Amino acid sequence: MKITPLILALTLVFLATAHAEQGSQSHESIAEAVKAYIAQNINLQGEYEASLVPLDSRLNLPQCAEPLDVFTTTGLIKAGRTTIGVRCNVQKKWSIFTSAIIKTYQMVVVLSQPIQRGEIITRQHLAIEKRDSSNLREDFVTQIEQVEHKQVTRQLNTGTILSLSHLVEPKLIKRGDKVVISTTKSDFSIRMSGVAMMDGTKGQLITVKNQNSGRIINATVVEPGLVSVNY
Repeated sequence: MKITPLILALTLVFLATAHAEQGSQSHESIAEAVKAYIAQNINLQGEYEASLVPLDSRLNLPQCAEPLDVFTTTGLIKAGRTTIGVRCNVQKKWSIFTSAIIKTYQMVVVLSQPIQRGEIITRQHLAIEKRDSSNLREDFVTQIEQVEHKQVTRQLNTGTILSLSHLVEPKLIKRGDKVVISTTKSDFSIRMSGVAMMDGTKGQLITVKNQNSGRIINATVVEPGLVSVNY
């Protein structure tokens, strides 16, 4: 059968009209649905920023007649790169996966000046700043009180975000140090001279030699030069 130009033109118009009525799901609507899902399901401390990896411009999906269904395979929204699914459950069903990069921001403790290995941290070393915490170790520090008077285990530069792994309790007493042994009861207290037989940090139980009796006893480190014994 010979197709006339008029029939061909009417056919093209019909197909174009049908495609326009069906429509395509805009990438913008998919992005908005994903952002709304993140806002409703995110459970992270501090502020966050979510950016979506753009969909392939060649992706053409039928317009969904119902609100899009957004989901994750794990049910969790984590900091970092997260995979989030989007699907249409009616008529011409379809399903795709998108990627979101989520950054979280928290107030953290940083060094305002460099510090050498073995130094004791003071308040003058510290500042609090808002930083991207998405990829930080879980033991990063948010309160100055957590690190003040602690000893650093290695050299750290200005701007370093402090974590507990950078720190140890300083040795208040070293082996061979002369110490005061304090014993306190409800009605009296005794103070004796002693010598530390081992290093000790605050609250640590160490062995001490009583210089008067020569006995070796266990005592708790209180501060430099002072240990206590409970009987």
